Amino acid sequence: RSRRLLLRQRPSSFAEKAIPGMSAAVMRASAPRLTSAVGLLAMLEEQEAQIKAHALTKLNAVVPDFWAEIAESLPDIESLYEDEAFPQRQLAALVASKVYFYLGELKDALEYALGAGSLFNVDEGSDFVETLLSKGIDEYCSLYVKRSEQALAAERGSSSDATEVTIDPRLVELVERLVASSLQKRAYQAVMGIALESRRLDMVEQVIRMCEAAPGEHEHEGSTSAMLSHAFALCSTVSSYDFRHKIMAVLVRVYRSLATPDYIGMCRCLAHLGDGAAVSEILNKLLDGSKDNILVSYQVAFDLVENSTQSFLKAVLGAITPSLDAPAAGEAAAPEAAAAAAAAEGAA
Repeated sequence: RSRRLLLRQRPSSFAEKAIPGMSAAVMRASAPRLTSAVGLLAMLEEQEAQIKAHALTKLNAVVPDFWAEIAESLPDIESLYEDEAFPQRQLAALVASKVYFYLGELKDALEYALGAGSLFNVDEGSDFVETLLSKGIDEYCSLYVKRSEQALAAERGSSSDATEVTIDPRLVELVERLVASSLQKRAYQAVMGIALESRRLDMVEQVIRMCEAAPGEHEHEGSTSAMLSHAFALCSTVSSYDFRHKIMAVLVRVYRSLATPDYIGMCRCLAHLGDGAAVSEILNKLLDGSKDNILVSYQVAFDLVENSTQSFLKAVLGAITPSLDAPAAGEAAAPEAAAAAAAAEGAA
């Protein structure tokens, strides 16, 4: 509201600075303020498409002030959108969407916003746009979750009489525009939220990998490793066990591709997957490596003891077979080695 007030005041102040001595009365006379939309609405009944398009352009700018008047002509505006021969049908949809928004009919507002295509500017930042984006994302995520559940049922061989979930391609296009805009701004956390809520594994991996080439401003957006840790933490909010399992598999794949391995993070994911053999393989590799690698193996062991089940720990411990000629970790590592061994044996 304050932003609109500022914009209304700006032309007058600018003009007064540009033309010294011009009185406010003369200014108002030269640029009268619109007091009604009746004249513009009457233009919608003209035969020429250009006149109707001009009226829609003007109406689009004054909907916040005259939405109640414009609402009476909604049938005319909707008919222009439905007329595929009308060149500005997307503009008609945008005007209708704004009117429905002010009427509180958000479902209809979103429907016409989808019809507006690229005229619905996802970067506008207005209450109108932000509210409909939120509603659109909720609808998008809900439909993708239903589609995911159907795919999961098919994987299990479960028969389902439910009709295949169809998603309006206009809704997909809207969310993809928002995602593309957010990625360009490096707002990765917002996109990660959409990816997890909609169960889009491809989007999850895309966001994680982009953090390395083009880091964002926030703590979790600074690198792929940071976003991996953030994604792992967010998995605790995922209610579906099967989807959470798939996310962990994606995280492991990305962890394995890192130039600098993060064995602690990778083993956490492998533990959630119940892949004791892979954890044992990593520990054996670390124990057969340098002193630093051996110290990392102790860190991994402590983390596993704290966060894994006893049966999993026992399986991992039974598969650890370090070679006899592995380099000693040195006296500095002895206390850590003793503590890790004691903790593992106690848990087992």
